[in-house]
Amino acid sequence: MNQREVFMDALRHVAKLCAVAAMTAPKSGGQLFLKGSKPFIETVIVEDRETLKRLADWLRARGNKLKAPIWFRDADTTGKLDLVLFIGLAKWYPPLYDCGACGYATCSEFLRAAPTYHAEGSDEWEFPGPICQLRCIDLGIAVGSAAKIASLNNVDARCQTRIAAAARHCGVIEADLAVALSMSVSHKNIFFDKKMPEIIFDEPPASDPAEPSLTR
Repeated sequence: MNQREVFMDALRHVAKLCAVAAMTAPKSGGQLFLKGSKPFIETVIVEDRETLKRLADWLRARGNKLKAPIWFRDADTTGKLDLVLFIGLAKWYPPLYDCGACGYATCSEFLRAAPTYHAEGSDEWEFPGPICQLRCIDLGIAVGSAAKIASLNNVDARCQTRIAAAARHCGVIEADLAVALSMSVSHKNIFFDKKMPEIIFDEPPASDPAEPSLTR
């Protein structure tokens, strides 16, 4: 193995350990799992350059549509990644605590009302909310657990949401809400000293262009 092969082999191993940490992280409503409810944490590892380029292309298209340079910045970072672990909520369900954090008295009321928020154009949202607040907390704990493993193994990592949105729209993940744990091994951490690019945006066309895989 040359040096690069050693790094990538180690990185794949760490990413798998991060995925395990995300799955075993504490979650609300543990009693539901004892009754047979299925896990809702989705983990997907991507390292092939073709998929990473597809995600970067979507980010640039999104940035051009929104006239926001930060999407181009994240697209540039995506092109430099060695690997990315996506952690998300797929086919999630509330813990049935009726806690009220979502603004509804019961989980049943929330689930009935949620589709009414999906107005015209909602297919283009980064993530199709609303989502149970406790499940969002669960996702945060899972991502934090995974990031801890990356840190303990001296892998440069950064939690990112825009690339996760790209993965959702490009069909790489199924999750309604996700975070990307982007990873890199190099002599200099690529996630620091990132500069906002100066972008000259295209003039708006007569009709919106089709963005790369904007909808699933």
